[in-house]
Amino acid sequence: MNENYTSIWTDLCKLPLRQDYVDAGVRTRYVNAGPKSAPKLIMLHGMGGSWENLYCNLAAHAEHFDTYGYDMIGHGFSGKPDRARSTVEYAEHLRAFMDAMSIEKASLLGLSLGSWVATKFASMYPERVEKVTMLSAWGRPYVDEAEIEKNRKLMGASRDRRIAAVVNPTWQAMDEVFAHLISDPTKRPADLLALRQIIYRQPEMKRAMENILDGLDPDTWNKNAISDEEVKKIQAEFLIVAAVSHKDVFLDSAYAYAKLLKNSKIVEMTGVSHFPHLEKADEFNRINIEFLQAKSKEKRVA
Repeated sequence: MNENYTSIWTDLCKLPLRQDYVDAGVRTRYVNAGPKSAPKLIMLHGMGGSWENLYCNLAAHAEHFDTYGYDMIGHGFSGKPDRARSTVEYAEHLRAFMDAMSIEKASLLGLSLGSWVATKFASMYPERVEKVTMLSAWGRPYVDEAEIEKNRKLMGASRDRRIAAVVNPTWQAMDEVFAHLISDPTKRPADLLALRQIIYRQPEMKRAMENILDGLDPDTWNKNAISDEEVKKIQAEFLIVAAVSHKDVFLDSAYAYAKLLKNSKIVEMTGVSHFPHLEKADEFNRINIEFLQAKSKEKRVA
């Protein structure tokens, strides 16, 4: 018996919350918790995931914010139209979700692909964004052919691994998926793996995953990437979390975005990998809530 057993439900069992579906261009699954009168916060999960990727941040943030998570288009239990995903389409789905929920303006907390989408959305719809938090920052353009070829191999291996996990969603396959996300096996909640297994067993999921990965193909990457010129124009305040113990493209991207974004703050976290918000949830929750609650630079100047 593990006296320190943790799961999605042990974290959320006392939290008043609502899970439902809404029409946001496609049938969209979402969760909501927190006082309706509070500032809005929307959490965006990573590639192939669902809102539960950020379950460990929901209760803490719902104490202060009207907090939402949702399954992005083609992901989780949301609708899966049969076409390759683009960053613009993800951003437009976020806009449609906000419209459907009557959210005029919100702060965004994005993980990996979610950080990419949040940044694109801040560029496309600046009037609808308060602040942005980036976890495992992503979406930088490739600068030369050597980088394209390097990432072609990396994405090829990732694609093969993800498609194989969908075709044969064994427990071992799910554990291997999360091994690339959460390095410490003791911090991989069993029901997070079980949920991913259920998602991958959906009959339409193989084609959906192919479409997700097609949107990340190195040959089309720069069409979806956010250019430096676009990033420099973004006005929203950003908190960028750098997992300094995990040397990879996401760490490189964190430092690159910190230099380009005019209103950014970078926080370095040690002993974490791709899921810093889960691996050190209490530390991250404290840091992010402080950032979101701080008065914006514009308001301080005024």
